[in-house]
Amino acid sequence: MALLDEELVEQWLNKQRFFTMRGIKLGLDEIDFLCVRYDSTAPVCWHVETQVSFRPMGYIGGDTNARRRSDEEVRAGVEQWVSKKFTSERKRQKRNQLLPGADWQFVLVCAEVREESELALMGELGVRVVRYREVLEDLIEGKGEHQSSSIAHNIVDILRYVRARAAE
Repeated sequence: MALLDEELVEQWLNKQRFFTMRGIKLGLDEIDFLCVRYDSTAPVCWHVETQVSFRPMGYIGGDTNARRRSDEEVRAGVEQWVSKKFTSERKRQKRNQLLPGADWQFVLVCAEVREESELALMGELGVRVVRYREVLEDLIEGKGEHQSSSIAHNIVDILRYVRARAAE
């Protein structure tokens, strides 16, 4: 499922006029997307990670098992996750290698989470959270300018068909 989710997220990013680089390997680690578009004179740069789960059993960060965690443990787990996914030295170096001096914004696309407070903490740490349903809604409604023949475009056509039939 992750591959299809990433296809749809990439389609959404392309519709917003981003040039996307996907699946950037860093040893055993990976960056889901690095995205750049030019608005006026300055580049807009996003580092996007996807975490699409419809029935989450554990937490996003740190100890991801299902046991109840204290607020401090949740915060520590989120800080660890943000560091691993966005702010580690390796990832910073890779972004700067591709576009030196750019102001990278961090974006997490997620569906459901076990603990909503994790998302608020991510916001405090500079991560913009976009819910997967928003991505799908934008695609279904045709927001954006980009058209493609990708598998994601075909999935969006299916979703539009289902929505249209449900409205009848």
